[in-house]
Amino acid sequence: MTYDVNTIAVMQPLPQTEGQFVVTHHLIELPLLENVLTFPSGLSVKQAKDNAEKLKMEQSISYEEALRYICWGNGVHNVQSFNEALPKLVKSTFGIEHTEFGLYSRNGVYKGYWWVNGSGINHMEVSVPNARNIGEALTQLLIEKLTYAKKNQSKQVAFLEVVKDCLTYLGRGYTLAPHLKRLDEVKDIYEIDLDIRKLIFGCKGNADRLLSYALASCYNTRDTTALMMSQSLADKSESLEITKIDLANEDEREQIARGFRYPQFGDMCMQLDDAQKDILKRLLENYQGW
Repeated sequence: MTYDVNTIAVMQPLPQTEGQFVVTHHLIELPLLENVLTFPSGLSVKQAKDNAEKLKMEQSISYEEALRYICWGNGVHNVQSFNEALPKLVKSTFGIEHTEFGLYSRNGVYKGYWWVNGSGINHMEVSVPNARNIGEALTQLLIEKLTYAKKNQSKQVAFLEVVKDCLTYLGRGYTLAPHLKRLDEVKDIYEIDLDIRKLIFGCKGNADRLLSYALASCYNTRDTTALMMSQSLADKSESLEITKIDLANEDEREQIARGFRYPQFGDMCMQLDDAQKDILKRLLENYQGW
């Protein structure tokens, strides 16, 4: 089934294939984005048009001329028409160019949306079974994704920088990738993969272990927790010389629990120096997922 939606192809049907399917990338037509666009000043397009109507009446000028003056006064300079301003408003609103996002289709059927970031073109396949118009539904989802990304862009940059600082402090030996890049060449958090086991158990010194645990938790909370619990059980089993535990027995559970030793908040307060606390603080403030 195909859907009628106002998009245009970014390029000729893209010679990028997925098995027997040809993937075609599409741009969103600018008028479909108008209701969410904002000027650098924060003025919405609707407000701009309302202000242009008032200016037209007050100054006895054409609506087009009034709208041009509104554009100039709200951070969009060197444009002669509102249509010329629209691509600049897209960049102001979403932080990327109009040519850097849109929908994609396979064999004429819209399957999801795409966007460009530091690591290249990203695709998100989305199923919207209840949508009357799949193109409009995907466009709305894409707008929400871009809006969220722009809102959190500064935090994403800050989080990448603090991860780099943490790895510089702890040492590069805990990274699985990138092997061929220096940290200052890494532009995206997803270019960095960590060896969690080595990161958690390979550090020496309490302060380093605390910082390693924090970084590992940011990278993969579930695997970090599982590794910590597994190692604690193994250590307790060895110290108590037991190989089985009755989980239904409260006394046995408490005996095992006393042997668990996770990094504690109090330990971080007491053992981290100012530089380490600064790294931890920035991880907390800027974590956006990994």
